[in-house]
Amino acid sequence: MRKELGAMENTVFERNYETTEKDDRARAVFERAFAPGGFMEEFTKKMDAIPKIVVPKDKENYEYLLNRCDDYAKRHHGRIRGVVDYEHWDAHIDLYLKMLEFDDAEDMAFVKEIGEKAHYLCITPEENGGFRVHIMINYFEELMSEEYGSYLKYETLMEDEELASMFDIPELSPEEEAVAQLIKEILDRFDSETKVDRTTAFKAAISYLMRQGDEEALSIEKLCATLTALLEKVLDEEKETEEQDS
Repeated sequence: MRKELGAMENTVFERNYETTEKDDRARAVFERAFAPGGFMEEFTKKMDAIPKIVVPKDKENYEYLLNRCDDYAKRHHGRIRGVVDYEHWDAHIDLYLKMLEFDDAEDMAFVKEIGEKAHYLCITPEENGGFRVHIMINYFEELMSEEYGSYLKYETLMEDEELASMFDIPELSPEEEAVAQLIKEILDRFDSETKVDRTTAFKAAISYLMRQGDEEALSIEKLCATLTALLEKVLDEEKETEEQDS
């Protein structure tokens, strides 16, 4: 026999993780990192200088989500804007909606697909009412090894002594420190001794190494050797040109 349930109380789960305490250290790190000429600005410049390729799977995911977002905007009377951004090197979709709800199986599947195909999702209220749904897909990939990407972060961080002091950063090995310092000195010499600036030299070295077809081509050691050879070549060519002109 089915037993009838009597009056029952609701099952309630509540926790409050809001905090009013200020994290002075986190705020100081953020302000220092995002200050004009700070870590984020300098690191972005270095990453922008590295040649990039379109990731086929990301391109496919962007185009798929763009169509799905367009359909969602139509059904919910919103606006949509999608951009493949060659300035910030990503692809993103913005949905503008008066009300944000997911009320059927299709809508819930749409949310699931965003989680599977995008790299970032942010929902914020608009000043004039409604919501902005920002979806970002990486879309591009730098032609460099993970090792060199880590080196760039380390180098940029260590250039800011105040910011670096806020972290417990393991020191490079003597060999790694020597190579890192040599790369910096070579790039400095491009700026001071040649008509080729450091960014152009860096791009040329990266492009050359990528054409070698070796997955390990972009090691710090090989980059250093390539920059050294390139510097010597540029100096010789510029000297020869000056002698011919004189």
